[in-house]
Amino acid sequence: MLRADRLILEHLELASIAADLLRHAEARPIDPAAIATTRWSLSRQLLAHLATEDRLLYPMLRRSPDQATAALADRFAAELGGLADAFKDYMRHWTAERMACDPDGFERDTRALSTQLDERIRREEAELYRHIPDPQMVAKVDVAARRA
Repeated sequence: MLRADRLILEHLELASIAADLLRHAEARPIDPAAIATTRWSLSRQLLAHLATEDRLLYPMLRRSPDQATAALADRFAAELGGLADAFKDYMRHWTAERMACDPDGFERDTRALSTQLDERIRREEAELYRHIPDPQMVAKVDVAARRA
């Protein structure tokens, strides 16, 4: 069974990797090797997390007898493509050569992607994960405290 605590731990890992990537993007001169390693880690973790949500979370919530929960799952699933597409575009656009030629643009786009990811994580944890069965587990996670 899919558990909210597992998804939240994945969010923590994603946030940590995204923060590392942003630190690399802010550094001058940029370090293409460190950026490549961090981007690979983020890509692997993000795509695995999105696949879990797509294959397990959304179908489970769509089967809920509560129509509002099913509708919420539909809305989040539709938005999922936007984040995945934005990430794929970011990865395709920012080659090592482009980063070297436009480090400020790379930093700007990395910050925007990180903000988009942070917002998605916040919304999932606040709005969606509480609908996963086993609400006691969700209640144990103090999202505000761990983000302080």
